Amino acid sequence: MKTFIALCLCGLSIPLPAQTTLRTFTSPDGIFQFKYSDVLVDCMSAGKQENGTGSSVPESCMSQGAICDGPGSEGSAMACFAYPKEKFKDKPLFVAATFFVSEIRSAKTEKECLKGSPNWLVINSRAGTTTINHVTFKTFEIGDNWTSGGQDGPAYRTFHNGMCYELGIQTFTSRQSMM
Repeated sequence: MKTFIALCLCGLSIPLPAQTTLRTFTSPDGIFQFKYSDVLVDCMSAGKQENGTGSSVPESCMSQGAICDGPGSEGSAMACFAYPKEKFKDKPLFVAATFFVSEIRSAKTEKECLKGSPNWLVINSRAGTTTINHVTFKTFEIGDNWTSGGQDGPAYRTFHNGMCYELGIQTFTSRQSMM
């Protein structure tokens, strides 16, 4: 299972300028791990400190929409990383961009998993399949809109060892300049 998720994520990684160090993420239950750039912000750890007290959530991990899940996916996020917002200061309509891994606990069968969420606003009704490092995923283009902005991006679902997993990349934008 560790290799399964790690290979999937490596195929989705996007090079960032000034990448210098790779960190390793390991899920709390040890089921999977992957490497990611130290440029990314870990939104799952944001607001947590060693002694259990909270700190403020980084701006990179905030949006009006569900930042660590596909909108309407009803997933349980296992990992969530955001691109640093300060790197996009020259893009006034940029709000956030994240990569997440979720377990979709409500999907008990492969058919339910690969059907997608009934709560999705599916942008591309011609969903297909994508193979990432020898693992096949059902591909969806999903999103959501609200008065002042929206989010969209691909969601990839696969059923493995009786569990439904969703990988996704979501981009959040504003419809008004924040200047």
